[in-house]
Amino acid sequence: MDQCNKVCSPMVHGNKFIRDENGKYVDATNYRQMTGCLMYLLATRPDLTFYVCLVAIYMERPTEIHLAAIKRIMRYLKDTMDLGIWYKRNEDMKLVGWSDSDYAGDLDDRKSTSGYVFMLGSSAISWSSKKQAIVTLSTTEAEFVAAASCTCQDIWLRRIL
Repeated sequence: MDQCNKVCSPMVHGNKFIRDENGKYVDATNYRQMTGCLMYLLATRPDLTFYVCLVAIYMERPTEIHLAAIKRIMRYLKDTMDLGIWYKRNEDMKLVGWSDSDYAGDLDDRKSTSGYVFMLGSSAISWSSKKQAIVTLSTTEAEFVAAASCTCQDIWLRRIL
């Protein structure tokens, strides 16, 4: 991927993945190694959390479309190598959190994905992107599940701080 073209986003907007039973399977070991390397980056690149976790779902039987998604993430990395988390000293240390969810984003089991990020000052200190354990019946319910998860993390962080 050294000579690859750069892209400005890790995934094509609105692109959804499914288990491609009719697609051509790729080497699962190589796919897992690439996914593991991307997961290692998540400690300093929370902007990739959703995308890396999305491709990690298909590690058992990856196809060409899943491999293409990993390659697109790597092409995005080539364009954004100077990004990361910077922790500044002598800054207003106010804890702020955001949460969001999609509704039935996984086309295979219709489960939603919740996500949150907490900032201390201008730096992210905690984040998550996770498939919800239940199948929600509305966007409101999906947002409520995401907000509940975010609230639990908020209470834990405030007790630590």
